[in-house]
Amino acid sequence: MSDGEYSEDAIKTITAVIDRKKNELVELDKKKSRVKKAEKLEGIDKLIAYINADIASYIAVLADMKDDESLLEGIDLEDLDEVDRPECYDRYMKTLGEEAAELDEKASEIRADHCDMVMETIGQEMGEKALKSGKMIKIMLDDPYMLSVIGETIFYDDKLYEEFSKLFDMEEPDNKKGKSKKKGKKKSKKGKK
Repeated sequence: MSDGEYSEDAIKTITAVIDRKKNELVELDKKKSRVKKAEKLEGIDKLIAYINADIASYIAVLADMKDDESLLEGIDLEDLDEVDRPECYDRYMKTLGEEAAELDEKASEIRADHCDMVMETIGQEMGEKALKSGKMIKIMLDDPYMLSVIGETIFYDDKLYEEFSKLFDMEEPDNKKGKSKKKGKKKSKKGKK
């Protein structure tokens, strides 16, 4: 994905959060060297691990936004999901002030939107490949869950439902009453969802 697909503001926000978090790590390392209690040290270590994971995930988003894989050099993206948000994180964020919290929230929204968009693109590419493969279609036809997902998608999408009806009503031209009954059923089910 190229840089032109994203606003300068989004890229600037993500970059600012990465830079700020890197500075936070420097400060936390300094603080850690002055702490003696094991409990406090453990809290700082958890905070550092979480901020490192956060930085890595923002860099991954930025690399994709700027279409620059070199940003990922030396970054381990494998264990990001295994790093838990420490209990002290919210208290820690309060010490950074309102501006930092607002920037974090904005960057987090950009990251979430970006991840949704990436997953949608991956889903479309996989779906297209699957539907172009006779072997994959056979596998999907043997999977009741997959058939249900496809059927529901067609049922709740007006355009797909219309095309589906045109294709399969040609096989049953006398079923005009059933057709209007199905439409009524579809509308009542849609209202319940």
